[in-house]
Amino acid sequence: MSNFLGKIFSKNTLKLVAALSIPAGLTYFWYYSNEQARIEMESYKKEQKENPMQDRVAIDNYELKEVDDSNNLRWHLTAKTGTMLTATKDVTLTEVIVEYYKDNKIKMRLSAPTGVANEATRKVSLDSNKSSRVVAEGEPGKGRMESSRLELSKKNQFVATGGVNIDMPGVAKVTGNQAVGEFVKGGIHNVKVIGNTHSLVSI
Repeated sequence: MSNFLGKIFSKNTLKLVAALSIPAGLTYFWYYSNEQARIEMESYKKEQKENPMQDRVAIDNYELKEVDDSNNLRWHLTAKTGTMLTATKDVTLTEVIVEYYKDNKIKMRLSAPTGVANEATRKVSLDSNKSSRVVAEGEPGKGRMESSRLELSKKNQFVATGGVNIDMPGVAKVTGNQAVGEFVKGGIHNVKVIGNTHSLVSI
């Protein structure tokens, strides 16, 4: 009997049992991990279905600003509502106003019914709707522009598209498909109008 037990619990036999138990343990661990991952994924999908807006943040009276290298206010955006996608930092806006500043004074004012701003890049696009266009107005006598869409980038540069109308009092009235330029010194400067361009020059 003792010889039989000795053979069963011999050193070689125990090594064999230990070796065989390793893949069995790994198989169980793999199965357990996959099962836990499946359960967590199903729970996440269920939560997403029950709360589809949790990856978005809704904000009333939304605001966004940009400052220059000296920390002076360059522009200030306000909107009636903003809905931010947390993954991309894109914010969908309604009833948007963007004001450009120089020496803490408003020099340019943009308005649009809708728009999108990115909190990370500070890029802003303004869009029209059936009843209202995107409007950019400088100081009195320094120009007005209307378009279907207006994209703003850093250093006060812009790209306007869709039936662009520019009125620079005492200079010219210009229309076209697209316009690029800058909002500086309380007006519209360095403008280039592209596509179906028509102009009426004041003399």
